[in-house]
Amino acid sequence: MQPEETETAAGYVRAILESRSLSPLVVHARDLPAREARFARVEKPWHPAMEAFLAAAGIGPLWSHQARAMDLARAGADVVTATPTASGKTFIYNLPVIEKALASPGSRALYLFPLKALAQDQWKAFNALAAHGPEPRPRAAVYDGDTTAHFRKKIRDNPPDVLITNPEMLHLGLLPFHDAWAEFFGNLSFVVVDEIHTYRGIMGSHMAWVFARLLRICARYGANPSFIGSSATIANPGELCGLLTGRGFSVIEESGAPASEKHVLFLNPEAGPARVAIELLKAALARGLRTIVYSQSRKMTELIALWASEKAGEFAPRISAYRAGYLPGERRDIEAKLASGELLAVVSTSALELGIDIGNLDVCILVGYPGTLMAAWQRGGRVGRGGADSAMVLVAGEDALDQYFMRHPDEFFSRPMERAVINPDNPVVRDRHLACAAADLPLTRGEPFLAKPETARAVERLIEKGELLSNAAGDRLFSAKDRPHRDVDLRGAGRGFRIVLSAGGPDPDAPGRAVGLVDGA
Repeated sequence: MQPEETETAAGYVRAILESRSLSPLVVHARDLPAREARFARVEKPWHPAMEAFLAAAGIGPLWSHQARAMDLARAGADVVTATPTASGKTFIYNLPVIEKALASPGSRALYLFPLKALAQDQWKAFNALAAHGPEPRPRAAVYDGDTTAHFRKKIRDNPPDVLITNPEMLHLGLLPFHDAWAEFFGNLSFVVVDEIHTYRGIMGSHMAWVFARLLRICARYGANPSFIGSSATIANPGELCGLLTGRGFSVIEESGAPASEKHVLFLNPEAGPARVAIELLKAALARGLRTIVYSQSRKMTELIALWASEKAGEFAPRISAYRAGYLPGERRDIEAKLASGELLAVVSTSALELGIDIGNLDVCILVGYPGTLMAAWQRGGRVGRGGADSAMVLVAGEDALDQYFMRHPDEFFSRPMERAVINPDNPVVRDRHLACAAADLPLTRGEPFLAKPETARAVERLIEKGELLSNAAGDRLFSAKDRPHRDVDLRGAGRGFRIVLSAGGPDPDAPGRAVGLVDGA
């Protein structure tokens, strides 16, 4: 396929359809039309200080789903927005939080992100937005495993308006030490949970207990924060949020955001999809199209990036792999280069599926069906953000689901999204978090946290096993361990390990350089 002068996604797709080598592999082509924006105003007027802030920030009309979700959040309701990628969900929580900070100095918000990279990205976005406000401006800080001990103490001693963290740090670093955060928890107005659809399966089951423990600690200090959730498009966002928090949520699902035209191609090669993906990537690079390639495994991600670089000629330095397990500095360097345009293409696992800001991309190549429609459209939503048309290419593997969609492409576009499922009543998960809750703050018989009959029965079993200890009166329960939190892994299958490049060759005891992380499984 020869390079064309037309540097658009439409030209790229047309070249594929005309290519001798690639056109025979195309089993389906579809154009998804552009969508016009729909605007609305908030029903309740903004606080005067917020009106001045919006004017200074140059924030004009809101999209209809943004206005509706903000009205609910500002009224104190628990709300979740489940709209496509690039529909402005960040504004939905940032603007009500900033208004609260301007109108009621001293109020606090907790932002939870499932990835450290997302937390860093949103910290920059919040500070850039808050810079338009009057002095003293709303302040945000990141509190995670990469935060130094010095800055952790400064944050604890002087909590920011917005504390940005992740589930593990909430579980390990905030709830067990709530007495050091009394001022923060006592003034907590909002809990923002981004990418809430990621809290499903075993992690979601853990998070239901983490949120229950959070609300228990908030009640201890007299606070009852509202939840603002954002999610990819799933079948049951309200039900998921209810299971996670035990509260009823208002759900916003109809997006008013504009969307550019998207060209979708399905290719079904007889050989493996990696070779075809590399050819597709080369064609995109030749047109100067910024491209993201999604692979199903860490190994394949590295191999595709390596093979593509070998065949990309002058574009080789502008291709990078990206996956979980890279060190924080490496990940942030890749993200920054991709956002700035220094990198033209990235080959990634699902690590770049979530809403990290990587700039405006043109082409998304899926090397194999990712397993769910939600993931497929989430990945495809990373392209076409700048208003220009975009292309999404699914290159099928041998998997049965891949081949099913190759033979029934209409199903890919018409089937409803999958449901997110959790099981907070998993006995192993429940027992571990009951011990954690007792270590956070001694349990009291009859408190709402223990109201469910199965929870009460689990408490009695833990007392019999010696994992919970009762006082003499029998009305207060304590954890037998000082810090049971360290025995609870919220998302992994076991212990994690560092990958070290040994400086001494085969000598395992020689000092070396850490090059990544890997889960024990």
